[in-house]
Amino acid sequence: MTRDQVEEHNRAFEQAAQLVRGEIILHGHRPPSSPTASVRSKLERALQLFVRVLELNPKNWGAMWLVGKVHQRLGDQSAAFTWFVRAYGVNPSQADVAREASLCAMSLGRSEEAIAYARSAVESQPSNGGLQANMALALLLAGRLDEAKTAIDEATAGGAADTISQTVASMIDHFIAVGRKPPTTTAALEDYWKKRPI
Repeated sequence: MTRDQVEEHNRAFEQAAQLVRGEIILHGHRPPSSPTASVRSKLERALQLFVRVLELNPKNWGAMWLVGKVHQRLGDQSAAFTWFVRAYGVNPSQADVAREASLCAMSLGRSEEAIAYARSAVESQPSNGGLQANMALALLLAGRLDEAKTAIDEATAGGAADTISQTVASMIDHFIAVGRKPPTTTAALEDYWKKRPI
């Protein structure tokens, strides 16, 4: 890139990042479930800026990841998954990219892809219990209950686990106990879990 292009790239990236700040699901921050018209407009403008960033630098995996996060926020899991996969293709060692690709694949019922990306995330950060719990969840949705049980036991081996890990462990134990195949998407699993007989 020329110096002018580098400056344009950096300016567009920063503007887009400012637009999405506080509006996407990030590090436990979960904005209101349905974006308002003004939020949608901001996110669409951010997408336009990120497109320009990627025209200038097609290897900017951070921009790809943020495009995926914007599509995720707008409710388009399929588009989000496509962008997370593209970001992973550029930077497969980044655990956040692999985790998001896995979570998106789970929401789409693409179990084997979810497992592959979850495994990659765990390989990047083997001691991260949250990533191990995601792996267990991907295995659960694939109906691979014995493997899911092993994965969640590893995730919670250090003692007190976070709420998500505890819930995943309870789900796995439930499906093993009832001998029933679990739903194949995260939404269907959440719906089943809310309605299950206690």
